[in-house]
Amino acid sequence: MKYTKILMFLLAGLLFAYCSSKSPEEKLAELVPRFQKAICSKTIECTKDELEKIPAQYRNMIPPFMQSEENCVSHFQEEFEKSKKRRLEKKEQVTPEMVSTFEACISGLESSTCEPFKNSRGKKLNIPGCEDLDKLTKPE
Repeated sequence: MKYTKILMFLLAGLLFAYCSSKSPEEKLAELVPRFQKAICSKTIECTKDELEKIPAQYRNMIPPFMQSEENCVSHFQEEFEKSKKRRLEKKEQVTPEMVSTFEACISGLESSTCEPFKNSRGKKLNIPGCEDLDKLTKPE
């Protein structure tokens, strides 16, 4: 029993050391798929009923990223690649604050209801934790 506790403590310490040794850029890269899944599943799930009400002749006006989860993930992957490229061109570094902002946004998305998606009507989504996300995806 004593050895099990010591082993668990050592493993927890090693895991913490490994996780904290990653750069903010690496941490951000790990969070991107989680963000994509959260935003895309909420977008598709929460707008499905509204999109079905659009007459067939106008459905081609729906942005492609709202038509399927695969298109949505692709769209956000492209946006993150563009953002990363802009950061590299401007020699900007991802900061721990940016990573924590991103984590807060993901948590907000995962725990949000469909209300922000249904009430946005072309306006910016108001999801708790995502208020500062523009700074991360569209650096100045």
